[in-house]
Amino acid sequence: MISQTTLPSSRPSLRARVQILSLTTALALVTGPALAQDNGIAAFNAYVAGLAALGLDVENGSVNYDEGSDTLTLTDSKLVFAGTISDLPSDDGDDTTTQDLEYSLSMESGTVTITGLTHDAGAFAADTWIYSDDSVLIVTGSVEGEGRLRAEGRMAGISATGYSFTMPEIPAEDPKRQASRWLPFLKATVLTSYEEVKVDSTAMTFEAYAVEDGQETPVVTGTMQMDGYVMADAKDGFIGSYSIDKVTQNLQTLDPGSGNMVNQTTSQGKTIYENIDAASFVDLFDPDVPVTGDEIVMIGSGSAVDYENTQEILPGMTLKMNIESATMGEMTVTKRDHDFLAVFDKLLDTKEPSPEKIITSVFQLYRSFGISDARVSGVSLNVPSPDTDGGFNVNIKEMAMTDVNSDGIGEMMIVGVDAPELPEGASVKLDWAAIGDIEFAEYTPMKAMISTLMADPDYGENNPLEVARAFIPRSFGYEVQGLDVNVPDEGRIQIGKTEFKASTTVPPIPTSLFFKSDGIRAPISAVDDKDVEEMLRALGLEEIVWSDETRLYWDESTLELRLERLMVNVEGVGSAEASARFANVPKALFEDPEGQGQMAAITAQFVDASLVFNDAGITAKGLKHIADAEGIPEDVFREALVAQAAEATRPIQNETFTNMVSEAVSKFLENPGELKVTLVPANPVPLAQILGSMAAPQTIPDLLNVNVTAN
Repeated sequence: MISQTTLPSSRPSLRARVQILSLTTALALVTGPALAQDNGIAAFNAYVAGLAALGLDVENGSVNYDEGSDTLTLTDSKLVFAGTISDLPSDDGDDTTTQDLEYSLSMESGTVTITGLTHDAGAFAADTWIYSDDSVLIVTGSVEGEGRLRAEGRMAGISATGYSFTMPEIPAEDPKRQASRWLPFLKATVLTSYEEVKVDSTAMTFEAYAVEDGQETPVVTGTMQMDGYVMADAKDGFIGSYSIDKVTQNLQTLDPGSGNMVNQTTSQGKTIYENIDAASFVDLFDPDVPVTGDEIVMIGSGSAVDYENTQEILPGMTLKMNIESATMGEMTVTKRDHDFLAVFDKLLDTKEPSPEKIITSVFQLYRSFGISDARVSGVSLNVPSPDTDGGFNVNIKEMAMTDVNSDGIGEMMIVGVDAPELPEGASVKLDWAAIGDIEFAEYTPMKAMISTLMADPDYGENNPLEVARAFIPRSFGYEVQGLDVNVPDEGRIQIGKTEFKASTTVPPIPTSLFFKSDGIRAPISAVDDKDVEEMLRALGLEEIVWSDETRLYWDESTLELRLERLMVNVEGVGSAEASARFANVPKALFEDPEGQGQMAAITAQFVDASLVFNDAGITAKGLKHIADAEGIPEDVFREALVAQAAEATRPIQNETFTNMVSEAVSKFLENPGELKVTLVPANPVPLAQILGSMAAPQTIPDLLNVNVTAN
C-alpha cells in the first residue's frame, strides 16, 4: 500500500486543487467512456496505469476477477519504485563535484486480494485490500564510493477496509524541483480515507555500510519487530487513531572513536495517537496555502507505555533507561510565511542555500509547532561507573513541559529526582524544579538580525547589546524546591526553595526582577575564605542557613524605579534589608546603558531609601571573639569601633551627622538589636543635584534627610 493514495479532502486548502488534479488525471487514465465508473479488471488496469504514471513498475503473475463476489486476486504481486537522484552535493566540501544517490523501494506478496474495487475519474475505492502473510518490503539506497543501506521487512496480517484514494498527477522530472514536484503525491497520500489499515506484525532487518579506501565498513546493523500496527477512521486528511501494540529494536552502531560496534536495544509498549489532522502538516510545506496565523490542532492526544532502552557506551558498560509512561496533549501547527520545499529543491540541485536561508528555515520550522502538554512518568536510569559495581541509579518521578509554542514556554519541570548512591558516596535528591514563563523575542527583528550577522560577521562583537535585544527572551523564570546534594569531603548542601523571575519591556535589560531563596543550608567548610570560616566556627556556627530576597521594578508609565526589597538573612548572624525609590528614570537608561542612557539618567530623582540590620547574636559574639583574640577588654574594643565609625564620617564635614552616627553605633554595640539608616528627603532630589553636592558634602545629610538610629 505504499503506492496507494487518497480521496479529495474537505479541507479548504487542499480540496479544490485535488479535485482539479483528479479530473486532469482521469482524462489520462480512464480508457472507457468519459466519467464512467469502472470495476473489476478495468478498475485495476486504471490503477496500474496510474502507478506507472507515478514511476512505479507493477508485476503480477496472474490477475483473476470473480464477478459474483466482485473480488480481484493477484498472485506473485510486485511493486517497485526505483531511480536516481543526480548531482547531489559531494561530502568532500568541493562545490565542483557531485554524487548520485540510487534508491529502490519494492513490495512483494504471494497473493493480494481486493474486493469491491471501483474507479471513477481518477478516484479509487475498495471494500477490502488484503496482502498475504508472506509480504516483503525492501528499501535500498547507495552512493558510489560512499556507502549503501538496505532494509528488509517481512509483514503479516496486512489489510485495509473501506479504503479510498485519488491517484495524483506528478509533474515531469525537473532538476530544479526534485523535492517540490512530489507535493501532489504527498497531498493525495495524506487525503486517503479508510475505516482501518492494519499490519499484525512486521519483522525487519537493516544494515548500512560506509566505504573508505575502497573497503566497506558496517556502521549500522540491526533488527526491528513491530506488532499490532493499526490506523483507523481516516477521512479527508483526518485520522481517528494510530496505534502500535509493541515495538522492539536491536541495533549495532559503529563507535568512531574505538572502531567497535556498540549495542543498543529499545522496546516500547502500547502507543496511541488520536485525532490526527495530517493534512495540516502538508499545508505547512505547500506554498499555495495562504498564511493565516491560525493555530491548528495536528494531534489531539498521544500516549505510550513501557519504554526500555539499553545503550552500550563502551564494551561491558551499558546505560539503561526505563520509562513507565508518556502522554501528550494537543500538538498544534501554524502555517508560516516560508517556502521549505524551495530550500530542499536548492539542496538537491547542488545550489546550497545561503546560511541565512538555512538558519531562518530552522527557526520557522521550530516556530510552526506547539504542544499544550507533554510528560513522562516513572523514569529510571542505570548509569555505568568504573568505580561502582552495577553502576548507579537515578530515578525521576516525572518530567513535563506545557504550553510550548512560537510565543514561548509555559513550563518545563522535573519532579522527584533521587540518586541515593552516586560514585564516591555522593547523593542527590530533588523534590521539584522548573523553568518557565519564557516569552520569546519577536521573530521579525530576529530575522533582520540574522541577515545583519550573515552580512557582517563582526557586527555581533561590535554591537552585543543590539544582538541580545533581538534574541534574548522577554521573560524568564525558574524555581527549585527540596534540593539536597551530599558530596563527600565537601559536605551537604540543601535548598529549601529558590525562585527567580525576570522580565523586560526594554530588552535585553530586565525591568522587573524577583529573586527569593529560603532554607539554603551549607557547611561552614563551604566558605572559601579560611579566616571567615575560622571566625564562624569560633562563634559556634557549624552550618550556614541562608535566605534572601530581591524585588526590583521599573514602571514605564510612571518612570519610577523601585527596589522594593533587598534582603539577606543568615541564622545566628542577622538580617539586612534595603529599599529605595527613584523617580523620572528615563527609558534611555535601559535602551542604551553604555551610552546615552548614562547621560539621560542624570534627570532621574532620588525619592527615598532605607537600610536595616537586625542582629541575631553575631555582634556580641564577634566583639568578644575579636577582643579576646587581640587581648584587649571588650569595652575598649567597642569604643575603638565607635571611633572608627565617627572617623569614617569626617570627610562629610557635618558634625551633627557624625554625632548621630557615633551615638547610634555606640548604642547598637552596647545592646545589639536593630541598626537603621533612612534617607527620606521632603521632596524628590534630582541626581544631578546630589552629584553637585559632592563639592559641599556637608550638605548631603540634610539634603537627603539622613537618619541613623539604633534600638
